[in-house]
Amino acid sequence: MPELNSFDALDWSVVAGVLLLTTVVGAVLGRRGSMRDYFLGGRDVPWWVVSGSIVATEISAVTMVAIPWVVFRPGGDMRSLQVLVIGSILARLAIAWKLVPIYFAREVYSPYDVIGERLGEPARRTASALFVAGNILGQSARVYLMALVLEVVLHGELAALSAQSGLSSLVLSVGVVSVFAILWTWIGGVAAVAWTDFILLLVVLVTVVATLTVIAGGLDLGFERIWRVGIDSQRLRFFDFDTNPGRAYTFWAALLASSFGNVAAYGVDQMTAQRLLCCRTARDARKAIIGSSVAMVITFLVALVGVGLFAWYERHPMSLAGQELITTDDRIVPVFALEYMPAGLRGLVIAGIVAAAISTLTSALSALSQTSLSAAWLPLVRRIRAWRGIVLDAAAQERSAVRAARALVLFFGLLLGAIGIALQPVALKYGSVLDLALSLPGYTQGALLAGILLALTRAPIDGSGYVWSAPLSALWVYCCAWHGPRTDLMVPPIAVAVGVAWLFLRSWPDWRAGVPLSRVLLQASYLIGALALCVWVSRHGEFWWQPIQSDAGRWLPLAFPWYVPAGCVFAFALGHVLARSEPLATANTDPRPIRS
Repeated sequence: MPELNSFDALDWSVVAGVLLLTTVVGAVLGRRGSMRDYFLGGRDVPWWVVSGSIVATEISAVTMVAIPWVVFRPGGDMRSLQVLVIGSILARLAIAWKLVPIYFAREVYSPYDVIGERLGEPARRTASALFVAGNILGQSARVYLMALVLEVVLHGELAALSAQSGLSSLVLSVGVVSVFAILWTWIGGVAAVAWTDFILLLVVLVTVVATLTVIAGGLDLGFERIWRVGIDSQRLRFFDFDTNPGRAYTFWAALLASSFGNVAAYGVDQMTAQRLLCCRTARDARKAIIGSSVAMVITFLVALVGVGLFAWYERHPMSLAGQELITTDDRIVPVFALEYMPAGLRGLVIAGIVAAAISTLTSALSALSQTSLSAAWLPLVRRIRAWRGIVLDAAAQERSAVRAARALVLFFGLLLGAIGIALQPVALKYGSVLDLALSLPGYTQGALLAGILLALTRAPIDGSGYVWSAPLSALWVYCCAWHGPRTDLMVPPIAVAVGVAWLFLRSWPDWRAGVPLSRVLLQASYLIGALALCVWVSRHGEFWWQPIQSDAGRWLPLAFPWYVPAGCVFAFALGHVLARSEPLATANTDPRPIRS
């Protein structure tokens, strides 16, 4: 019976070497002089570095740890890869040829600047706030997962520290991840993040290959054995053509919902879009987003690790300590590393997992800092300076903005850590941490995509409807996803509060301003109808599913791949009908000229 080994000096040297090398690269190649340097990398980052950074962000700790577990666990297979792979290429092509030219037509810092130019400043602030909320939820799930991994890897060390400090091992693990994520984002802005991500991607690749090689080397027939076991156990099964929208990992959810959602995730979510804006030209940005499709190959290799581990544990026993850990969380990869990987490679595997986690968090911190700075902090500072009569030259303003950006990096790093600790009870609702991490951003990404679509439409409308429809779409997604007594009690009062707020903040001022009563009542009826629909769906919006060759069935809520399409359609339609009219001449959707 094997034992769950602790790290030795060689393992610690490998992990420390990876972290030190990455820190030095970020410090040397990062740009810090101005806002343009800090958030756009001076628009001088090579496209292949940007592409690698996108891949590193996508191949997060969720991929490295959760996907092997989803394949390894009883009844596991590769059907989850449908959502991650199918539609991804189409989404990247759509972003490359439709959104990239629009972003490069003018020097914007985020997609939400496009929304602001067309729909107005309130719409931009709304989109920015939704991005911040959704990204905090999604990245906090990754912090939580990384803490679970560190609890396995450093079980002895964390137990000792926990006894001395009185803090739980989860809190200590979150602290380790947060410190490095804050440091790498702090030292050089998005340029440092892009270069450190590229280095970390190389570490992840070596980690995956090394893990597969060790597994194959310990099996008779090597890789052939992994493949045969995958076929015999149906763990290589990829397609599922069930049409039930309550099931997440089906072909139709992947083709229709996931492709839709990937446009929002890669083209509208600031965490990825910010990378594209660092490229020198629109042509380079296209190369970067299309080249990042290599992430699909890496994701498949990571899933193959899960098949290999299943084949391994058919031939080799698992330690008693490992069995206790496996029954609770997605920890199969770190448990295998500590049980069977040789010294050095054991440290490399853990370094790869840590690298994947931190690379995603640095991306999130940079994007959250930039979005909050431009949407909230800088406008507030300008008003305060104007009120106090303070005048600063351009250089002083740039220095002040960069200092504020770094302070926001620190703030969001601490906030993500705190929410990551609090997510433990929420994670119990989901089948795996993979489901948790993929679903949480979907609450707001649909509204962000709707904002871009409204900004690009030629309809003569302003953003006044989007200010209401965007947050309501998050409520709509929540009503589709959650059902039960608590939701039944919570949603109706929220709907009533929104209706009253509309009456006093919109209907009454519009009527006093001379808007025809018929239009005021019509828009009020649209809003009431949307709120009533939310209440009805929260009570009845489930789908009956009965597995083949089974007499037992159950009601399922809307699966998470459909969150983005559902939220987008809701926010777009309601944002259109609730908008005030605007002269068409004010619309500015022409992406020319393109610097390429």
